[in-house]
Amino acid sequence: MADVRPFRGLRYGPAFEQELNRVIAGPFDVISPAEQKALYAQSAHNIIRVELGEILPSDSDAENRYTRAAALLHAWLAEQAIVLDPVPAFYVSHHTFDVDGATHSRMELYGQVRLEEWDKKVVLPHEFTLPGAKVDRLHLLRAVKTNVSPVYSLYNDKGGAIARLLQSHTAGAPLLTVSGFRDASFEVWAITDPAVAAAIASALSDQRLYIADGHHRYETALNYRNERRAAGDGDGDEPHNFMLMALTAVDDPGLVVLPLHRLLRGLTGEAMQGLMGGLDQDWVVQRVPFHSDADVASVTQQLRASAAEPSFALYGVEPATMLMVRPKSTAALRAQLPAGMAEPLKELDLSLLHELLFHQYLGIGRTPADVERSLGFEPLAAEAVHQVDSGAYQVAVLVNATRVGQMVAVADAGEKMPQKSTFFFPKLPTGLVLRPAEALAPA
Repeated sequence: MADVRPFRGLRYGPAFEQELNRVIAGPFDVISPAEQKALYAQSAHNIIRVELGEILPSDSDAENRYTRAAALLHAWLAEQAIVLDPVPAFYVSHHTFDVDGATHSRMELYGQVRLEEWDKKVVLPHEFTLPGAKVDRLHLLRAVKTNVSPVYSLYNDKGGAIARLLQSHTAGAPLLTVSGFRDASFEVWAITDPAVAAAIASALSDQRLYIADGHHRYETALNYRNERRAAGDGDGDEPHNFMLMALTAVDDPGLVVLPLHRLLRGLTGEAMQGLMGGLDQDWVVQRVPFHSDADVASVTQQLRASAAEPSFALYGVEPATMLMVRPKSTAALRAQLPAGMAEPLKELDLSLLHELLFHQYLGIGRTPADVERSLGFEPLAAEAVHQVDSGAYQVAVLVNATRVGQMVAVADAGEKMPQKSTFFFPKLPTGLVLRPAEALAPA
């Protein structure tokens, strides 16, 4: 089903082997303005200058962040700051990181994957996207004609055959190592043996691929491919028909999913009354005094302890108080969900949150424009609380993480979760390896 192939990667050259942690960055959607400036100052060759260039007051259609990214990438190629690997390879990364005081490690296989529409059910989404990010990413892809950051996807490795295959070819010295990047480290190997690469491709060929992170980038790549095809550029094995993707097995012990907390703004007094009326009618509400960051850990622990049933914590509804809410009857609440909603979606906490609390009680619409206007998303509970205290948002809703099995069930059913339903931690770095989306001359 999936067409996964090796490719000739673009990587930082030998001059940067000892400072890769200074030139790679996080993906565009987790870079704050402050971090963007810090990365600019960190190195004249930091990938942020391509991935998320600065916007200048003088920008125009002819000169802007996208044209500068393209010019910079070509300059780096010319000076061999970035080089094109001589032969196609699968790149295997052992990614080690800390979360909640524990060390985890997961395996990520970087390859190029043929782009397929969702209805082919080869590559499956699990959540809706927002339009703004796709416009930005399409402008960048048109300009640089390169996949700068990968889509992150999952596959089923029943029996562990693919894991054993990859492990058997990553026993020697790695191609490159990175440490000191966002409390994470990487060891990366390149598998260039054509027979081994063919075996990896064959093992993945009967798999469905589930997008874990990068829906906007994947849909952007589809749009770019369609533009190129419409211009007569071919629908075969040309580079624009593929996308850079990193793949991890669903049952990899290092696969970590964190919650993405919700932030609400633009709420009227009438909407807040609707929220309280709905909570009083359908939910058990526990009021917990809340005064400082020290209380955040206690609240999130309570949430995790009650994860067997839908549970949320609302901050900003009442002064100095966290409202801990759980259904009076989960079955009765799920019966209020829209008729025809697939069972895997009904099982999600976030379906109840978005359909009942947000749409029914608060009156927030379901369209992407409504979501972008009313909602924000934040992985750190303490930061979500700070956003309310600062006045940037009115209410924070702390949630539990969506489980990987739930994500797979929703995708297999052909359904999509609400936007930002999962936060696979940590995000993949941008800059370990890039993939040309058009043919480049051999190095």
